[in-house]
Amino acid sequence: MGADRLNLVGPPQQKLIVDGPRPIILLSVRLSVGDIMAMYRTQASNETTSRSRGTGSSHVLVGIVLALALVAAACGSSSKSGSATATTDAVVADGGTPVDGGSLVIGISAETNGWNPALAQWADTGSLVGSSVLEPLATAGEDSSATPWLADSWIANEAFTQWRLNLHPGIKFQDGTAFDAAAVKKNIDYYKTGTLSGIALSPILGDITVIDPLTVMVGLKQPWAAFPNSFLDAGSAFMMAPSMIDSPDHGAGHPIGTGPYVFNSWTPDSSFKATKNPTYWKAGLPHLDSIEFKVIPDETTRTNALKTGDVNMIYTTSAASANDMGSNFQVVKDWTTEQAFVMTNTSPVVNGKPNPLSNLHARQALAYATDPTAVAGSVGAGVEVPTSMWSPPSVWSMAKDQNGALSTNLDKAKQEVDAYKADTGATSLDITLSGLPTIDDTKVLQLLDAQWKPLGINVSIDSLEQTAYITKIALGNYQAAFFRNYGYADPDSNYYFFSSSTAKGAGSISINFTEYTTPQIDQDLGAGRTSGYPNIRKTAYDDLVKQVNASATNIWLYSTPYSFIADPQVHGLAQAQKIPFGNYMPKTWLGQLWRAKS
Repeated sequence: MGADRLNLVGPPQQKLIVDGPRPIILLSVRLSVGDIMAMYRTQASNETTSRSRGTGSSHVLVGIVLALALVAAACGSSSKSGSATATTDAVVADGGTPVDGGSLVIGISAETNGWNPALAQWADTGSLVGSSVLEPLATAGEDSSATPWLADSWIANEAFTQWRLNLHPGIKFQDGTAFDAAAVKKNIDYYKTGTLSGIALSPILGDITVIDPLTVMVGLKQPWAAFPNSFLDAGSAFMMAPSMIDSPDHGAGHPIGTGPYVFNSWTPDSSFKATKNPTYWKAGLPHLDSIEFKVIPDETTRTNALKTGDVNMIYTTSAASANDMGSNFQVVKDWTTEQAFVMTNTSPVVNGKPNPLSNLHARQALAYATDPTAVAGSVGAGVEVPTSMWSPPSVWSMAKDQNGALSTNLDKAKQEVDAYKADTGATSLDITLSGLPTIDDTKVLQLLDAQWKPLGINVSIDSLEQTAYITKIALGNYQAAFFRNYGYADPDSNYYFFSSSTAKGAGSISINFTEYTTPQIDQDLGAGRTSGYPNIRKTAYDDLVKQVNASATNIWLYSTPYSFIADPQVHGLAQAQKIPFGNYMPKTWLGQLWRAKS
């Protein structure tokens, strides 16, 4: 029968298109978190009847609400307003008509070991730098749900096992070749076999088919209702020119994309430079003639470089710098999106030696011995303490008294140390705690050492530069690590960090960094990934949080205080102010930046 158009509550021109008995879902539009939950509550009373019939509008509505945005939750955790909006000390200087020309230098904390996102170990700074040249199929909107970018729209079948991508016409890669369906297929097929990306994607991605020059069909091996938020606007959706993929180093040293800037030069551990893309597909952008990212690992040195004008903007996780510099500089904060925690490795053997943290009592000893409020306070005023992957006011969050998080209890910590000794016959609990050598991170590592030592936990601090650190984590060659994660738009994006399918054992590349798995966790992950019902997904993720907290694999410390600090002449930061940037997701607003002429 013909398509029935159902106008839903929400902003104008947002609608589902249902075509016959097997609905297809037009996903070039977004619904806010409030819209989705209101729709869910409206339909919830009919859910039982709808399920028994197997058809009907209630089934369709409730079943596909998650595919539209799936209760997009502020890039993985929360934000103070309950939306995705980042916090800011003052309104950023975006008034006036943009001025073309000039250059912008951004100070960043760490280097990335290559610019092919399927192969390299991109952290937060890697996604920032890489976004100047490479772009994703979709980007995070102001409600954190996927919104069109290189793809104009996407359509799913009723089972969420096929997604049809409709590409934006007229886009070219920076080498002059067409951005088309063949290029997208080549990219997705390549990500399926990438050293890091393939671990996560090969088990779920099926056949990728070119329908026509601007249409690609992505086949899946299992239902994936959260596909837009978990794939299209993630690091695995950065589109690389075929010539980049086919080059001898696969573009590790020379990225070629569709972005606002064209790669110019890269001096590892020093500088990444790019120049204006004269054929950029977004009219009038970029404004700058060039952009440069300077690697300045030391926070004090990076801050001083901004004060002296050696850089125009810095990307930082220093709460002190953000709190202290607001009177003279623009400060845009994203202090709630991502969690910082001690991550433990549960593998029985690490680096050929028995791993004490494979023992639950040892992990619980660390959890009870940790005072996260003191750690957060040492990071800076206003820094928050989480108790799960998703903190309030995210719709995925749970109250602390319900999520099973272990609280500071020094007596229990001592009891758990003794229980570990009784279990293993060890005379002491000795662990190695890995982290980065920055001043702020070192301060946290030392504070944890000071908290744990009086309780009989002996700590050796292992400080590594970022690439070596990430390599150690990915290969499982660590015991405990000071880590940051979970800053994603949908809980399903965290699937790979908990699944047994990505726990390969110490010495092999794993994305389940803790190596901790249970059949129940896999069941929860499966329900969260495949279900079209919000309440089923919420129940599954609630149970996942309880299991993670009971296992003491993640010892929560604080929400990472990400900030951009810029001189008053920098403009175009409005989008960064609205969309969380404290994560590894693409930053598609770099082309909007401009500088006022002095």
